[in-house]
Amino acid sequence: MKTFTKNFANQNVILTAYIHDRSREMPNTDIRPAVLVFPGGGYMFCSDREADPVALAYLAEGYNTFILRYSVGIGIPAASAFADAEEAMTYLHVNADDLNIDKEKIAVIGFSAGGHLAAWLCTYGTLKPAAAILGYACTLPEIGNLMGKELPDLCEKVDAATPPTFIFTTRNDPVVPVRHSLQYADALDKANAPFEMHIFSDGAHGLSLAKTFTSAGKSGLVNADMELWFGLSVKWLKSVLGDFPVQDYIPPADDETLNIGSPLRKLLSDDKAGPLVLEILPQIAEIIKQAEESGQSDILYAAPIKDIARVRPELLDANKIFLLEEILKTL
Repeated sequence: MKTFTKNFANQNVILTAYIHDRSREMPNTDIRPAVLVFPGGGYMFCSDREADPVALAYLAEGYNTFILRYSVGIGIPAASAFADAEEAMTYLHVNADDLNIDKEKIAVIGFSAGGHLAAWLCTYGTLKPAAAILGYACTLPEIGNLMGKELPDLCEKVDAATPPTFIFTTRNDPVVPVRHSLQYADALDKANAPFEMHIFSDGAHGLSLAKTFTSAGKSGLVNADMELWFGLSVKWLKSVLGDFPVQDYIPPADDETLNIGSPLRKLLSDDKAGPLVLEILPQIAEIIKQAEESGQSDILYAAPIKDIARVRPELLDANKIFLLEEILKTL
């Protein structure tokens, strides 16, 4: 995995990236969907509880993830944060190949004011995300008065081109009233824009993942019902962006040809090939002994020599394996 940070144009604005390495063992994940995280904090700070823990949770689900710590603070207009969000989307699009992401499968997730920023990007953005997840998000301009920020009315801007949206909140959120989520959902519905919504019956504001490690040690920020939002959002993202491609397993044909790709058991049980294997690669006998002593003999016998050589290169000489392969061709 690669991680790095990148400074953006506005002062103190940082993008943090978590990028899965490509692996020959997982060719279906070379290019991944991306999740861009906007932490909450009332446009006054960026909450750590809604940053790395969230990004790492989506990383574990296979997404390449990014956190934008955008412009915040007294006297800094919310429009600066919007400019940061647009810069982040442009960066992800332009550098998609290097970041191993599909630029057509970038989702944003925001919490509270970060949810406002995510929805702002979905309604006013030049490069709109493919999907949005809004956690107890501000969507109405009224709350800007409390923060000393001028905020646009996002509900008025929703149209049919607004990206599919996943909304979650609690009915009795004491900071951002549930009507912010309800009115945004109503606007999506009227515009015939796809959405899924979950309103949990009870819970504080700023729950993040609602787990103990994101609770700041406060019992009110732990909520077994609310923590379900994450799994629901992953399921929803797969329905919107698609999952990693898989193919039905087709068992290999029963090939009678003996080669270094044949299971070790098959080679050793052959009257001609078995003695050749032990003569050319006498170390195999020692590997078998070690496997039997550790109770791993079944795994060893099912493995081909070429795979055993990859695991134990210090014992099996590559030139001798090539020699064995050439001799096996003559049998």
